[in-house]
Amino acid sequence: MKINIALADLAHTKQGIANVSFPFGILCIASYAKKVLGDEFEIELFKYPEEFNDYLSLKIPKIIGFSNFSWTKDIAYNFAKKIKEKFPEAIIVFGGPNYPLENDQREEFLKEHPFVDFYIRGEGELAFVELIKNLEKFNFNAKDFKKNLEKSPNCHYFYEGKFIAGDVLPRIENLDEIPSPYTTGLADKFFDNVLTPIIQATRGCPFRCTYCQEGQDYFNRIARLSPERVKLDLEFLAKKSGVPNLMLIDSNFGMFKEDLETCKSIACVKEKYSWPGHIEASLGKNSEMVFEALDLLKEDIVLDVPVQSTDQIVLKNINRINISLEKMMKMANCGKVYKTNSFSEVILGLPGDTKKAHFKSMFDMIDGDVNVVRAHQLLMLSGAEISSKKTRKDFGMTTRFRIQPRCFGNYECLRENISACEIDELCIENNTMSYENYLDCRCLDLTIEIFYNNGIFYELIKYLKNRGISTSLFIEKIYEKILSSNLSDMYKDFINENETSLWESKNELERFIKQPGIIENYIKNNLRNNEQLRYRAIGVFNKMRELHEIAFDIAETLLSKRGLDSKERKYLKQLLKFSLFRKTNLLSIEEEQKDKFNFDFIKLLEVDFKIDPFSFYSENEIEIEFYHSEEQKRLIKNYLIQFGASINELGFMLSRVHVNKFYRKGKYAYIKFLV
Repeated sequence: MKINIALADLAHTKQGIANVSFPFGILCIASYAKKVLGDEFEIELFKYPEEFNDYLSLKIPKIIGFSNFSWTKDIAYNFAKKIKEKFPEAIIVFGGPNYPLENDQREEFLKEHPFVDFYIRGEGELAFVELIKNLEKFNFNAKDFKKNLEKSPNCHYFYEGKFIAGDVLPRIENLDEIPSPYTTGLADKFFDNVLTPIIQATRGCPFRCTYCQEGQDYFNRIARLSPERVKLDLEFLAKKSGVPNLMLIDSNFGMFKEDLETCKSIACVKEKYSWPGHIEASLGKNSEMVFEALDLLKEDIVLDVPVQSTDQIVLKNINRINISLEKMMKMANCGKVYKTNSFSEVILGLPGDTKKAHFKSMFDMIDGDVNVVRAHQLLMLSGAEISSKKTRKDFGMTTRFRIQPRCFGNYECLRENISACEIDELCIENNTMSYENYLDCRCLDLTIEIFYNNGIFYELIKYLKNRGISTSLFIEKIYEKILSSNLSDMYKDFINENETSLWESKNELERFIKQPGIIENYIKNNLRNNEQLRYRAIGVFNKMRELHEIAFDIAETLLSKRGLDSKERKYLKQLLKFSLFRKTNLLSIEEEQKDKFNFDFIKLLEVDFKIDPFSFYSENEIEIEFYHSEEQKRLIKNYLIQFGASINELGFMLSRVHVNKFYRKGKYAYIKFLV
């Protein structure tokens, strides 16, 4: 008789699908396990809790493994608890990075989660197979295994007051040892036109950033897939995938010479199949090969320039060495050449951070011409050094707890209801940044999201720069005016949602959210979303005219100090009109409009607004028609299917796609010559 194994990487599904990527970790574990263990074991995989519940109603497998990320822990544990209560002989295994570094905290984790039989830390493929082999010696009786205080490598458990830890296995050196979950058919069920497929050509990270779960010695060595295997998987995905995106989850893609082969394979597949349309990847640091990778992929990839901070004190505190300013500028320039986005991340509230330092970090990226500058709040990730007791004490870190956006819901398991809610811990104050300063920084970050990211006012900013006005000054003046503008109520709502989402006690928050009717109310009224993304979506999709009024008013004020003649005022007035036609009601893909201009904005677009606009001025009016191309219509439709159309789902979409590719195109309608 076959031994049944189920592996679940569960995504919350009550406000759209919270995590729209393939369950790549369990796919790799299952693929390796099937290779080693053979046909006597039957392994089934699950992403959606509803499907998993249907499966459990038919049979309870001998072993059930759950992925443990910050966005899956509570839903996974509630399913595990319900299974274990009804079927105590079932063996529950957890694995994933959301697990403490220190042994005393690991012991505490296992005490607090008594329905977890075993926890696998680090890489899961070898360790999971070894655990199955060791359990088989005890006829898959977990109690007998524990009574003997048996050890299994990379495996932890708690038994009768003792924390038991197996030896640490060496990591896999050649990733080809893991059969492809794609070409073997294991992943077929996940090609549902919603989930984004994943490729991992390299595994590991040579850096030791304290805020990252890979900043440990264990992960410092790099392992790779062969170029042949990468190409086979890409070919398969190009034929099979129904979504335009591909995720490359290498920690430093493009940094190693082997990555160039991956880029060549992607370019070859793209030429043959017109897929992928967009690549999500985190690029490497301080390597010239990154530029060679960019040259191969061009517009298909976001040029990721993560800095986290540009303040030297902060960087020293987090053990990070940033990409050089010169290379950052070079990467941003590549983005312009290839007409793609360059992207940089800054983390608010890192050890040693201040309001001044955060503002400078954001402005450094903006003046470096990075196209998307996004600030994240500092999450105290379990499994990262940042969450250790020592780091918290050394930097006087004050934290609060909040419900993770979109990651909560009521589900059914074995004919009973369960409530699940993922809770983040984040830093809102430290010994160099007050809570009030933290809120000020959040307002700046939203302003940059709305008024700068994705080149929403690129044409205007280009003109300001030509007149000697820095982009950071432009954004700073908008930030200073925003609370007295016609967007003041939106910003006040943003701050209010920030503050009301924070709780001092995780236990109190968990008790509150799991009261009868609370989760239903949150879902019905679209509560607890990512505030920054939600209010950006409100601005971009609902308040585009108000954004333009503020931006052009600030621009005119700044230009007036340098002298502003009537011809310039006319240009600004027509640029305002041109920009609104392209960007208002972005999702209305059948909407087409015309208007007349004295400036040839079609030619200005062709030269990327790099030439003096007055070179394209004529007394003859030029009629321009604004429209979405068929390719844009297809792209927008696909993204709406994948992400959804509510304001919160649109905010999530804005964080994942090139929204500047949605801006309407322009073409000549006719030219009226004045007599």
